[in-house]
Amino acid sequence: MNTIYRQSSNNRDASLICKSVKEYKSWKWTWEPRPNSETDLIAVEKGGEVQVKGPIKPGRLSSTTYNKHVFNFHISPVNYDYSGKYRCITNAGIYTTTMLHTIRVSVEPPDGVLRNQSVILTCEVSEVTGSVTLVWLRMEGNRGVLEKQQIMTEKNNKLQLAVNLSSNETDPLHWQCAVFTEETLRALAPIISLSSSETSTVTNQEFNKYAKATVSSVLVLCAGILIGTLLYYRYRKRMSVLSVHSDPQESEPVYINISQLRKDRVERSSTLGNREQNPEMYRHVRRNKNEKTNINKRDKTPAPSDSVTYATIYFNKSMQVPDLKI
Repeated sequence: MNTIYRQSSNNRDASLICKSVKEYKSWKWTWEPRPNSETDLIAVEKGGEVQVKGPIKPGRLSSTTYNKHVFNFHISPVNYDYSGKYRCITNAGIYTTTMLHTIRVSVEPPDGVLRNQSVILTCEVSEVTGSVTLVWLRMEGNRGVLEKQQIMTEKNNKLQLAVNLSSNETDPLHWQCAVFTEETLRALAPIISLSSSETSTVTNQEFNKYAKATVSSVLVLCAGILIGTLLYYRYRKRMSVLSVHSDPQESEPVYINISQLRKDRVERSSTLGNREQNPEMYRHVRRNKNEKTNINKRDKTPAPSDSVTYATIYFNKSMQVPDLKI
């Protein structure tokens, strides 16, 4: 079984080659990320086309047609969760097995290098077969200075190594995580300070995310201000039109009511004045035996201006007439 190490990055790839001098009628690549979880990735039979079946999309260097001697599977880019066993299987059985271990490096906080702050660099390996040594190297030109190392085994809960960098150490130094097995260098995973002329993949991705978020926020704010201004302008315009072109029929009844009210007041005043000038006409009041009062209608006979008509009052004999004082 072959074992390879690859950094999980957008610009990292892995080529799995299955080559034989013997002819085979069918080929396929399978992937087993965990025990008893094998799944087909690509497959081909003689005279047919390559069938893509698995969750990992084949890279541009993968086989696209049938070849009786070669069948390749290309992984690009390499994700951290792509680790596991890859098998090349022919119609005769398993031809080869490749074990892929992935490496991940990270910076916390992600924008700490950009802001010249203290940061924590972490190197992590997906899994360990036997023992692996993780090393942080501080690169000065072509020479690497060992800063920290740790041996990882299958018993370790966390397969990672972290190093703290103060603000004055991040510029202009380059940092790389090295993976050793049995004192043999298997892989290098670099992190390069953004303050230097070169840029690292990890910090570049974080910077792009921060820039996109900032631009999106600014665009949303500008759109909100523009919409608010437009709505306010339309509201002012509508109010100005209503004040200039108001309907005269709506205000006319108010004018008529006021005029009518004034007219009623004048007529009411005239009536009261006439009553004071004209002689008072008293009514005839008669009380019957049942002590009910009958009020006769007003006498329509005109009277002289200086005359006064007194009312005639009839009482039953049984009633007492009170003394009248004049």
